[in-house]
Amino acid sequence: MKSLKISLNILISLALLTALSCNKDKDYDKEMYQNYIYLLSASGTANVYTEAYHLKDGESTKYLSIGIGGSNPNPDAITVTLEEDTVLLPKYNKNNFDIDSASFAKILRPEFYDALPTTVTIPANPETPYVQVPVTVRPELPSGERLSPDTIYMIPVAIKSLSGGYQANPDKFNVLYRVTIDNDYAEQQNVTYYTKSGTINGTTGMSGTKIVRPLTANTVRMYVGNETEAASRPDPATVNKYSIIVRVNPDQSITVLPYGTVDIDMLPEVGYNKYAEEVQESGLIRKRFYLSYRYRLQNTAGTETSDPTWGAWYTVRETLTRN
Repeated sequence: MKSLKISLNILISLALLTALSCNKDKDYDKEMYQNYIYLLSASGTANVYTEAYHLKDGESTKYLSIGIGGSNPNPDAITVTLEEDTVLLPKYNKNNFDIDSASFAKILRPEFYDALPTTVTIPANPETPYVQVPVTVRPELPSGERLSPDTIYMIPVAIKSLSGGYQANPDKFNVLYRVTIDNDYAEQQNVTYYTKSGTINGTTGMSGTKIVRPLTANTVRMYVGNETEAASRPDPATVNKYSIIVRVNPDQSITVLPYGTVDIDMLPEVGYNKYAEEVQESGLIRKRFYLSYRYRLQNTAGTETSDPTWGAWYTVRETLTRN
């Protein structure tokens, strides 16, 4: 009799273990096969997805992706309703810049891009586990106003609702779509460095690196001489004081222009004032600027009754090689 009770207890325990195991399998299956919908962002980022818009292309289109999770494709079409997200941008600015409001990322103004559709349809049994939403950006407006390499531009997007009882991934239902600019000579997303060599006033050597930032399809901005620019969050007043514009002309010659208050003159010099892409013996292409100019910095701005005052002239001959 005692042996029979023990056997019954063992059978009951086995039955309970089997039931628990079945429930776990069901939960696992539910997790594996559930079609969660999400907005794609880069790995290792706080829900940020970045696309670079090449300035030579003018108005152009990149894509924001809506992903479909789960092991099996969705059997029904899903209508995704999108809206502007209001949560991520304040968090991004707080985490990256704290109270430095001058450096805050900004929402891209509507004039610079086409409004995203408010609804997107994911077809039933799609061939790919995502659909793409076009994001068409105009880096420069007809007025001449253009996107700045010094500003972080975001388009905040969130999933508002889904049809058919489908669910959004609670960690990936919103995204900051970051718009950056680049051209053939520099990019915004990753700071572009050139190694500099040359002389100032014929005697002082130049070495180190120089930051070059894209402005338009054929222009970049850089600091004069040996002045050093901060890689991130450049101060507008400092940028205005030390920056010049370098324009690459169709014949690969260069025109150097003031960006802010710098007074600058180009100097004729054999082998300088040109841009070149030089093939090395190894086959590597070296992108180089050859510059010859003189500059002076403004000490005080002019007024209605007085002219601006200036510092000394500096003569610069430099070669910049892209890293």
